Amino acid sequence: MSRTTPQDRRVDGPTSHGEEICHIVTEEDPDTALCGKDVTGWPWNPPWPYCVVCLDLMHSSGGG
Repeated sequence: MSRTTPQDRRVDGPTSHGEEICHIVTEEDPDTALCGKDVTGWPWNPPWPYCVVCLDLMHSSGGG
């Protein structure tokens, strides 16, 4: 069955150069970064610098 309702998904990624940060997500919630940022529709593994908050949270939880 195909979906006919419009999806509320952002498909264009960051809206400014200041948002071009590679956030880290989990398999359980791939649309929300560890820092809490909604990254729905953003590219996977972009060539941008990592979000320092995501990195800190990943290392403090032992996930990396």
